[in-house]
Amino acid sequence: MKYLRTAWQVKDSALWLALLRILTGYIFIHAGWEKVSEAGFAASLPNTLARFASNNPYPWMKALLEGVAIPNAGLFAVLFSWGELLVGLSLFFGVLSQVGLLGALAMNLTFYFAAGWTSPSTSTANEMMIFAEIVMLLGFAGKVLSVDQFLYSLHPKLLPWWPRKLEEAQAA
Repeated sequence: MKYLRTAWQVKDSALWLALLRILTGYIFIHAGWEKVSEAGFAASLPNTLARFASNNPYPWMKALLEGVAIPNAGLFAVLFSWGELLVGLSLFFGVLSQVGLLGALAMNLTFYFAAGWTSPSTSTANEMMIFAEIVMLLGFAGKVLSVDQFLYSLHPKLLPWWPRKLEEAQAA
């Protein structure tokens, strides 16, 4: 609690990145759980993907949707629903948050190119998520309020990509 008060007073950006990470995690958990728990998601996915492919302005995405995703819609239903849920849990709790952010970024880029053309709100939502994920990735949003922070404090070599303090870098 003391950290939160201090961070609020000094306007520590790590706290704001952590809160953004937690919110993004919640969004992915919500979307993933909705798909995992709804039996109709997998059944309706081929029609959804066909609609995304119908007038897609990106020829490479249209070919990917028609040649790979639609014929394997059952597999993609499992991959995306569980992928969203696991990415969400990673970000919400800050467990391997950099890996979770890469997964989130990959999914939002895919959603943008597959369905961004369908409406301005779909396009804008994915653009905002992509931008936020890049900021969190570059800012190491898992530095505070995370399991990553706890693991790093116990054993720094568990997370070799973790940003090190200047005195730690000089000692290594």
